[in-house]
Amino acid sequence: MTNKINLKICVGTMCYVMGGAELKDAIETLPAELTEHLNITYSPCLGCCETQRPPLIEINGKRIAGVSKINLIQIVKEEIRNAV
Repeated sequence: MTNKINLKICVGTMCYVMGGAELKDAIETLPAELTEHLNITYSPCLGCCETQRPPLIEINGKRIAGVSKINLIQIVKEEIRNAV
């Protein structure tokens, strides 16, 4: 795999208190064999919490709302599987 998967986690106030903090923790504790495929960034706001349920992530440009820790790990693993 040559290109990394771009993962952006919203850590704006609304997303952070509604689960973004747990998403940040979950990503930071992933094993290196997963994180080596990711370009992880954090956003102060993805700008859509008024229309979509926080917390939000953006993975390779696709926004996903209402993400839990378990969903996040599944989404990341699936993206990696599809990219290799």
